This record gives sequence, C-alpha cells and structure tokens, in this order.
Amino acid sequence: MSLNNPKGGLGYAAEFQSSALPWTSSSQVPVVSSGVTRYDFPKVSRFISVSNHGNAGQEIRIGFTRNGVMTSGNYFLLDGGDIYTAEVRVTSMYIAGDSVNNVRISVLAGLTNIDKSMMPLLSGTLEDGTAGWTGVG
Repeated sequence: MSLNNPKGGLGYAAEFQSSALPWTSSSQVPVVSSGVTRYDFPKVSRFISVSNHGNAGQEIRIGFTRNGVMTSGNYFLLDGGDIYTAEVRVTSMYIAGDSVNNVRISVLAGLTNIDKSMMPLLSGTLEDGTAGWTGVG
C-alpha cells in the first residue's frame, strides 16, 4: 500500500474555506528609491493583511512583483494608520515606502497547506520573454 496520497492544489476549495495558518512579520521598509522589501511565505496564502504604522501621509507601496512596486506602477498605496486585507493566493509580496524612508509596517498572512511550488510565477514577463500576468509588473 502506497503512502503517496494525493494533496490539495490551487483548485482545492477546502484549503481556502478552512482556518488559515498564521505567518507574521513587522519591520521598517525603505523608500522605493532605495529598494523594496520582499516577504516570502512558506505556503500559498489564503489572505494577507498589511498595517501601515506610519503617520497620515506616509504612504507605502504594496505589490506582487519587485518591478511592479519600483517602476511599472502595478502597486497600490496604503496611507499611514491604515490596514488593508485581501483574499489573495500568493507566495510573496513586495512593500516599499512611497516617499518616506523607514515606515514601520506589519504583515499577517493566513496560509493554506498548499506547497508554494504549485503556485504559478507571477511576473509581467516570464523567463522565456513572453507576456505573463498583467497587472503585477
């Protein structure tokens, strides 16, 4: 009898309906001209929540590719004092200060049991040069 039991994948709804496993991080992020901070999750996310602990006017950029946050405009802004939560399945995200350096942020990701290797590469351009996912960078 084999123990190679099937595993749930990206289309396995039960993974996204059950309680998520927690993953957290708090740090300061640099201003975008100095770089971006990448957050890698060990599994595919069920949701993400980002808190900007800066003051009003100290916006941060949040996106899903480095290029999206730095140059292509495929990011969204979160003002100081605000929290954003989204139900997205990703394995990484990128955050940088829009115009202020060292903004303090916290990230909470709710993770599924789905291995990150099952997630497609989110990139504006794939490794072979063809178009990838639009809207991410």
